[in-house]
Amino acid sequence: FFFFFFFQAEDGIRDAQESRGLGDVYKRQVLALNNGQGLTPAMGFSTWNHFYCNISEDVIKASADQLIKLGLRDAGYVYMNIDDCWMEYKRNDKGELTPNPRRFPNGIAALADYCHARGLKLGLYSSGGYRTCEGLPASLNHEEVDAASFAKWGIDYLKYDNCNNDGTSSKERYSRMRDALNKTGRGIYFSLCNWGFENIWEWGADVGNSWRTTFDISPGFWSIRDLARRNIDLGRYSRVGGWNDPDMLEVGNEGLSSVEAKTHFTVWAMARSPLIIGCDLDKVSKEDLAILKNKDLIELNQDAHAKQAYCAKDCDFSSTARAPQVSLMEIGKDYAVAFTNWNDDRVFTNVSVDFRELKLRGAKYKVKDLWSKDELGVVSKRFNIEKIESHETKVYRLNEVCLTAGNVGRR
Repeated sequence: FFFFFFFQAEDGIRDAQESRGLGDVYKRQVLALNNGQGLTPAMGFSTWNHFYCNISEDVIKASADQLIKLGLRDAGYVYMNIDDCWMEYKRNDKGELTPNPRRFPNGIAALADYCHARGLKLGLYSSGGYRTCEGLPASLNHEEVDAASFAKWGIDYLKYDNCNNDGTSSKERYSRMRDALNKTGRGIYFSLCNWGFENIWEWGADVGNSWRTTFDISPGFWSIRDLARRNIDLGRYSRVGGWNDPDMLEVGNEGLSSVEAKTHFTVWAMARSPLIIGCDLDKVSKEDLAILKNKDLIELNQDAHAKQAYCAKDCDFSSTARAPQVSLMEIGKDYAVAFTNWNDDRVFTNVSVDFRELKLRGAKYKVKDLWSKDELGVVSKRFNIEKIESHETKVYRLNEVCLTAGNVGRR
């Protein structure tokens, strides 16, 4: 049975792998969910954090256009996700969900065509309950008819919430929608949103392409710190085709300083979380846009060889932490290392960490600061940082320097 599943998965994802240039890596791995989606964490934009229910066809088109204009699509943000409130207040005579005709007069399929023509993908929202979180018709006991509609409209991503359900296990309810989506024959990224209940990380990889590990995020550093803490130890469940998701990005929304926004983006990128923007793209500052487009951190998040970062030293997420937390991300033979100051008041100075404490495999590493972009030369034995401000994260890429016959012993 295992070998049958392996080859079946290989057949199902080969086209997606080759189109992304990822075939050599993924041919050695079995996807968590056999739907060809989520080869790397999803990147895109969601309407919820900024627009809430104030959405329309014009809002979606304008947001899609901004993703392109601002260079975000080319940075990897390709999903244009419509959250709650897109549907009419009741189903049609055929029992199908229908888009609100006042907000979406040309329907969802026309929006999918609009996005696809511009190199974007369109995402939609429903819930594994009788009603969505905003009280509109949802998909419980309508899984097959709704999945067929999503596929017919050209949807590429489904966020599946957990509101107003019947009390049965979300695993059972979400599995029914998984099967319905797969039955359509269309590859649809399946994002599970049960807020981290029922230890979803233990079974999410069999059901969806990502799963919320936490409650909803808020635009405050207290929320970033709490969600990061809840997500940090779950790396062993993250794999190709299935990713831990501590919720959307708050970069660009009021409530975070620039220093805090950089910490937020760093932690999410190194967690191999989906990177879903949730700010007003018409008003995003140049500084926040630069954070969202940090090429080095996006490469960590999307690297086929990378594993979710884990806490390697001083794992205290409290507002009174006595030392910066050290997080380590393995990238093949290389690493990324982040030093995060979760303390609300204290500045840490002269921070020094021995390579042996982090259990690095190599002896020497070429180091790059991923925010300043400074190349810091070759470092061996110890890592030294002059200062880390309150709520700041310093993050570095460590590329191993191979020891040859000519330089062995010259440390």
